[in-house]
Amino acid sequence: MNLQDPLHTAKRCRHYAMCKIDFLGTGLCPPGEEKFYVSYFPQGRMDIYTALREGRIPVTERLLDIADSCTLCGSCDKQCYFVTELRPLQVMQALKEHVASHLEENKPVVRPENDQILGKLRNIVGTDWASSDPAILISYAHDPGPFTGMQLPRYVALPNSTEDVSRVVKLCRKHDIPYAVRGNGSSVMGFVFSPEGLVLDLRRMQEIRIDADNWLASVGPGVSAFDLQRRAAEHNLRANVAEPAALVCANIMCSGIFTTYSNAYGTAADNYMDAEFVDADGEVFTLSQRQAPNLFAFLPEELPVPGICTRADVRLHPKTEDEEGLLIPCADFTEAAQLARDLSQRRIGLALALLGLEYISTFMSPTKEAAHRIKRVLRDDLGIEYAVLMIGDRYAAQAVRSMDVPVIDQGTLRLITLGLPNLIEGGWLELVTEAEGRSRPYETLFRSETR
Repeated sequence: MNLQDPLHTAKRCRHYAMCKIDFLGTGLCPPGEEKFYVSYFPQGRMDIYTALREGRIPVTERLLDIADSCTLCGSCDKQCYFVTELRPLQVMQALKEHVASHLEENKPVVRPENDQILGKLRNIVGTDWASSDPAILISYAHDPGPFTGMQLPRYVALPNSTEDVSRVVKLCRKHDIPYAVRGNGSSVMGFVFSPEGLVLDLRRMQEIRIDADNWLASVGPGVSAFDLQRRAAEHNLRANVAEPAALVCANIMCSGIFTTYSNAYGTAADNYMDAEFVDADGEVFTLSQRQAPNLFAFLPEELPVPGICTRADVRLHPKTEDEEGLLIPCADFTEAAQLARDLSQRRIGLALALLGLEYISTFMSPTKEAAHRIKRVLRDDLGIEYAVLMIGDRYAAQAVRSMDVPVIDQGTLRLITLGLPNLIEGGWLELVTEAEGRSRPYETLFRSETR
């Protein structure tokens, strides 16, 4: 298929939700930041354009607003290309042209009916924050994972407080309406399901309160890992959080946060002090209450979901001024695993990770083609299959360097990344092979004197 075809680009969106966080510092999609519905973000517009081209949704009044609100600022191109090499701006332009052509041909614009349940939802969350418009619903209708198919919900509501969530749950219970809670919809496991009834999108609940003296953050369910980390960094603190676009409360409650920093900071219940929930009856409770369930107790049976998390009090950790990252290349998995285990047993470093070539080559490379080529160079020419990442203070770094292992420090990583074209071309290889002697090629290349 033609990579310049807007439909091809739209279908390749993986719902990573990276267009919902300002990770490049270039600004968020303006209408998405204002309207909060997924449909107003580039991710949602990709779904809308695909559905329109495939005849799955009509042109509606809300769709006109979604198309018109896009300013074609191009921020989505920067963000999406950085992560996936996609350029969604062409999809945004194509969506505008599709709508304009529809209006020029005097084709009908659908106005969804406002039923009694929708009216009650709007009485709770506000007129603008509940919808049954297909242009809104379509962006909550599926997940790229292998376990879910397309399922259009009847309603989407965006509450703004624990009280809103409680009242919505009570309404659903009274009228026997199934509902699902949705964070950023970015689960790579395919566990973001949409029911036939209501989707509760919690993105509006974005409050962050930092208690720097007690190394604590209180976060709402709409707070992403990236935004919490950015706020914590203002106080020289760090949160132990997962992928940047994931919502913190959702991560804690779905899988328990486990990251490279779990080496020092722990996992599961180690990451929070308290949490607030709305249970299935719409009642509010916190985990610090005596009768609250022990969420992380292990039982060999399925347990009911305790409720909807509307706040979490998350542990923060102080940073030191001398932290740095080191990569230790290894020839095979066994060597890398033994090294990572040895570092962990000795309590060396804050973060530890065992990285494969797929991750390393993709991280270093600006394009898919370059990633394939550098992967081949690392494996075939340098003999690297894995690497252990260690992040720690100067004492941890000294300990690693004293172990007589080849080390790629931050300066060296920057050097080889910026010099990637020369590394791929391989003209330097003779210098390494002539000097290596009994050493492996990567051991020669990453000696301090070689730099």
